[in-house]
Amino acid sequence: MKKRPLWEELGLHPPPKKPARKAAAANPEREEAATAQLRANCMRTIKTALCSEAAHGKEDSDAAGGQAAGGEGEGGTPDMEGLADGIEAALFQHHGSQAGPDYKGAARLLVASLKRNADLRGRVLSGAVRPAALVSMDSRQLATTQQQEEFAQLEDKAMQRVTVLGSGASGTLTTEYACKKCGGNSCNYLESGRRDIGKSETWGSKEGATTSRVVTCLGCGNRWEVGLFE
Repeated sequence: MKKRPLWEELGLHPPPKKPARKAAAANPEREEAATAQLRANCMRTIKTALCSEAAHGKEDSDAAGGQAAGGEGEGGTPDMEGLADGIEAALFQHHGSQAGPDYKGAARLLVASLKRNADLRGRVLSGAVRPAALVSMDSRQLATTQQQEEFAQLEDKAMQRVTVLGSGASGTLTTEYACKKCGGNSCNYLESGRRDIGKSETWGSKEGATTSRVVTCLGCGNRWEVGLFE
């Protein structure tokens, strides 16, 4: 048998219910302080990256040393703190003056690129690349020369797999495919030179052989391959 509460046994009124806890109200001052601390940490990290020594061989070291000299101020020492502060301010403004996930991700990419790319670091120190231009660069533009060459080689290999028919390199426009990523059906396609040979072709018949078609969504850039039955 369930035990009766004490107030009921004594013939008293039930105690008042405790009010539900309200969610903590936003504290603008605390949020502003947190943003300021995050930006200060970002600025210091950028400054550290600008002071990085080239560690990728003599060629990178020479490039960094020769170009960094152009960014020296009075006394032969570049104003690293002022430059880092300007880069962070441009980065913050570039992301809508919000220190959100996009700002943090861009800051991490920028710092990593400045550390490993001596040529980019030298151009920033010399003033050849201004803060506003630096924070607008994508990962391809921030990459080292070696990485850019590797990207180009991968693109060349990808293009070599495709045999363009009909309308040329831009492909053939079509609406017969639906993109699984964005749902759009505005696409173009290129015919691939690859052919999958069926068992029937082994015995002298081409029935069952397929070629493939590379389809690209014009809405989101998603790309996939479609097999075509001959």
